[in-house]
Amino acid sequence: MEADLEKDESLMKATAGSKYIVHTASPFVVDMPKDEMVLIKPAVNGTISIMRAAHEHKVKRVVITSSNVAQVVSKDPFKVNFTVQDWSDLETGNAYEKSKTLAEQAAWDYLDAIKESERFEVVSINPGLVLGPNLNHGDFASSDIMKMFMMSGTPGVPRNKIGCVDVRDVAHAHLQ
Repeated sequence: MEADLEKDESLMKATAGSKYIVHTASPFVVDMPKDEMVLIKPAVNGTISIMRAAHEHKVKRVVITSSNVAQVVSKDPFKVNFTVQDWSDLETGNAYEKSKTLAEQAAWDYLDAIKESERFEVVSINPGLVLGPNLNHGDFASSDIMKMFMMSGTPGVPRNKIGCVDVRDVAHAHLQ
């Protein structure tokens, strides 16, 4: 199924007759753009369009692929416990982190704004760095991040904290 995330009518057509929607599309780049709206606008607008389509078609559930960066970017580097009430600090985050935070917030805000009798289930999957077999046999975002770590010129293991998850586990979580 092909659709344009920023065109409601495209997503309405693509999701017609659906009982479930899995929303995995979101822009990602390793090198952050000068204009953060390049990432934020399509992420937020695409999520809102998906939510509108789900509402219009009375779907049962929308599963959104978000990211742990929607919750864990904090001014407090020692914070280790996060809840569904936590959102990343938008002043601290980069364009991608902001895009994931704002897109997920937009989904929950949309759901809160509609009548309770018209609501549908929304599930957000928030993985860290997704690794595993690549079906495309080419570069992908996670491989670019791993290359960046390995090619940094720093001997030994880089001083980074990043949660990793197997792509098959993420896929399985989307289908539960």
